Amino acid sequence: MNFAQVVKNSTVYLETLITGTDGSGVTGLSVGYSIYQCSDNSLVTSGTLTDKGNGVYQASTSFSNLGQYRILYTTPAGYENGIETMLVVNQPAEQATLNDYGDILKRILGLSHENFRIFDPEFDRNHNLVGGLIKIYDSAVDCENDTNAIAEYEMDARYILKNNRVSTYKMKRIV
Repeated sequence: MNFAQVVKNSTVYLETLITGTDGSGVTGLSVGYSIYQCSDNSLVTSGTLTDKGNGVYQASTSFSNLGQYRILYTTPAGYENGIETMLVVNQPAEQATLNDYGDILKRILGLSHENFRIFDPEFDRNHNLVGGLIKIYDSAVDCENDTNAIAEYEMDARYILKNNRVSTYKMKRIV
């Protein structure tokens, strides 16, 4: 189901476009709207949209309660009515930016051993790496000089002595 997500107590613009048979916007109509709470189909409010020109009709409102709402647009005979669904939330869903994806990609590359260093490695008696500090870097130069680390991780590994295989492996980000 497609629906608009809006933040509680923020201004929301209800809009609809009315076109004639030739596809051009129709003005001068009386277009109404009704807002219903989806959970119990109760009417929340209703009103008339303002003609903004070029077939666009608009009104503004805000939602004071969380939930899903249905907006019905009522047009004069000969024109198609409309419907829209809105979900009112406390805050908008987080939107990842291009920079966020860049940072994530750098960490993935670092954890796949690109521009990657291990400090203070610890080994068991079978010479297995069991711990250490891992740093990842944006560039090979930074990695070589241990400058501008983009993240640091603690690594901990345990092995099964019988066959010398890893039994647990943990890496947690600390910076």
